[in-house]
Amino acid sequence: MGASKEIRFDGRVAVVTGAGGGLGRVYALEFARRGAKVVINDFGGARDGAGPGAAGPADKVVDEIKALGGEAVANYDNVATANGGENIVKTAVDAFGKVDILVNNAGILRDKGILKMEPENWQAVLDVHLNGAFYVTRPAFAVMRDHGYGRIIMTTSAAGLYGNFGQSNYSSAKLGLVGFMNTLKLEGIKYNIKVNTVAPIAASRLTEDILPPDLLAKMNPAYVAPIVLYLGSEECNETGRIYNCGAGFYNRAAMMTSPGVVIGSGKKVPSVEDISVNWAKIMDLKGAKEYGQLNDLVLQDLLSALEGKKEPAQSGGGFAAVKDVFEKMPGAFQAGAAGGAAVVFQYCISGDGGGDWSVDIKNGACTIASGLHASPTCTLKIQAGDFLDLMNGKVNAMKAYTSGKLKIEGDIMKSQLLEKIFKF
Repeated sequence: MGASKEIRFDGRVAVVTGAGGGLGRVYALEFARRGAKVVINDFGGARDGAGPGAAGPADKVVDEIKALGGEAVANYDNVATANGGENIVKTAVDAFGKVDILVNNAGILRDKGILKMEPENWQAVLDVHLNGAFYVTRPAFAVMRDHGYGRIIMTTSAAGLYGNFGQSNYSSAKLGLVGFMNTLKLEGIKYNIKVNTVAPIAASRLTEDILPPDLLAKMNPAYVAPIVLYLGSEECNETGRIYNCGAGFYNRAAMMTSPGVVIGSGKKVPSVEDISVNWAKIMDLKGAKEYGQLNDLVLQDLLSALEGKKEPAQSGGGFAAVKDVFEKMPGAFQAGAAGGAAVVFQYCISGDGGGDWSVDIKNGACTIASGLHASPTCTLKIQAGDFLDLMNGKVNAMKAYTSGKLKIEGDIMKSQLLEKIFKF
């Protein structure tokens, strides 16, 4: 087997927070070795975030990179403030003109049992881990959007994914970052911004008194760096994923949802006893799957389960051609049902007889136009034949969607308005 192509970052700009030591330092050095220009952010505070901060840790790593022949600049801002986040990104833009890669790595620990967890210790940890990631990511995302490229890596923890005694603040912040990623991955799709999350198990000042000494010795941060760099590379096309990593072991973690059971067909509120009787079915994870977004759960499974095996609606307009549908849409528009809705539906219909049409609902009026709208609220993609089957009542919208014949992008929930506001 031949050697794989070397993954390089020439021309790329990486920002690594908390890069004055531990994992962040290792990431930064490796990005630089492979050609990236790197912003070394480190507030220089104590492990618990206390103290005035110091320039030493960030400066030392910058000196290491320069000694290797690389390019790097230091930044000493605190990620726990909005101004600090803005300044970190400004440092990158001022020095190198852009941000291509962001590793949200900065963190602190203030471990205590829940009854001893003072509000200030709860808030301090959330401020650095969760709020800090938001404060840096928001301005970085804007720069990435403008350049049409970005790779963002969040840092969660096994404590957040699975729990760890005495770390309620840390665990909450770390799982919050997964939720942040789950939405950011959707917002980044059209800008070629990929967002992933790592859960490192590595020796650092945050783990030195948590992991057993014999295990700590095996947890060199260098083992985590390869997957972080891969997620930061052009070669990586994954987005919205979580990866455990440490000591050379790597796997993917995911939130899985069981098939579940409908009790009362969605028409009768179940009793507590009904829940008790069906508990085994509710708990059964056989056939469990993961969802790409909220709407997949709501539209694909929840509504499908409630719909059961109903036959497709047989009403329809008897349309022979796709263009006929859009010609008749203004007359089928139900202004009263639209209420105050302001939404633009973009239809992209492929195959013979297809085409692009936009349907603009605003101020109780419906405007149909051929072509692509500049900023649709919701885009519906379907083959011409399947579209005619749908409009002629041979198949219902839910079945078309769950079978993959109808693809909906953007604000998927708005698509549910269509059946209410058009009556053919």
